[in-house]
Amino acid sequence: MSEYLDNNHVDTFGIFLVEKNQMCPGLYLPFLFVSSFHWGYKKFNADTKKFVSHINKESVNAANLILIPIIESSHWTLLVGNLKNKVWDFYDSLPKKTHRAILPEVISHLYEETTTSFATDIRRWRIRRIKQVPTQKNSVDCGMYVCKYMEAVIQPEAIVWADVKDWEDNMAKFRAEFAYAILSTTIK
Repeated sequence: MSEYLDNNHVDTFGIFLVEKNQMCPGLYLPFLFVSSFHWGYKKFNADTKKFVSHINKESVNAANLILIPIIESSHWTLLVGNLKNKVWDFYDSLPKKTHRAILPEVISHLYEETTTSFATDIRRWRIRRIKQVPTQKNSVDCGMYVCKYMEAVIQPEAIVWADVKDWEDNMAKFRAEFAYAILSTTIK
């Protein structure tokens, strides 16, 4: 796990977060996780509704956030829907305008498959690029950064991104912890 993370890795991390929250209610803010395959399969005109079948009015009303990891042109980013404030937050470990360009399509695809789940048109929500987040210095850690972003944004206490300085130095440790979690956990 010292290289690029693929869809299976990022989805596994997201599922770990979901399962931890189910085992320890209140550990994290209530959130919904959308598989990275939802957007990935869309590009191949495949059926993607199975990846959002858990999103309905009830689950949306019970959640604060919706986490959408995105892989586009071999780069991972994270789109987070703040369901209470009706705004999208965008996290990018290699900030570029081109990474943000795909977001309206991702949001529209989600909306098309979950239209009746939301009280408002999520395509009209403002998109904010979150600044001062930890960024990578290489070309392979974007997936691990997305995993860490997901873990950070669901914490009950708001994170102060300007205070987070050590991710690059601890990336090997984060990868080792993730590998250990994969090896020692049985996913249902």
